[in-house]
Amino acid sequence: MLQRLSEWKSLFLALTALLLVGLFVSRVMQPDTPPPVEEPTVTVSAGEARAHVGESAEVCGAVTEVSYASRIRGAPTFVNLGEAYPAQAFTAVIWGDARRHWGDRPPEQRYRDQSICVRGTIALHEGTPQIEVQHPQQIDMRPAR
Repeated sequence: MLQRLSEWKSLFLALTALLLVGLFVSRVMQPDTPPPVEEPTVTVSAGEARAHVGESAEVCGAVTEVSYASRIRGAPTFVNLGEAYPAQAFTAVIWGDARRHWGDRPPEQRYRDQSICVRGTIALHEGTPQIEVQHPQQIDMRPAR
């Protein structure tokens, strides 16, 4: 009887360990698929973005400044179009937890001195139109200026 109880206890412990390993792997080993992005209803320049707040859009323009604010809460990367901060016409914001999607070439290297189009829903932040970017597939690079 004690041997049978010991066998059941060992089986229970093995199944519990297998379950915990499975849960861990399912959380850590998730595929890196981009979130779905709504098809833009309009394509506008950085200067026109303000007139399309709340719309799903593609905003295009020349990158004038890219800065990674690692010490600010959320560690955002700001990709400014039109002018440099504080006069930027539009900002693409990449939060720190999304930067892993850019791999070996972070946004501040990839987009500096480029022309890009950013897809997403335009919002206003302190009077500046912006799109929060979660994945590189939301940004298309155009020929360099």
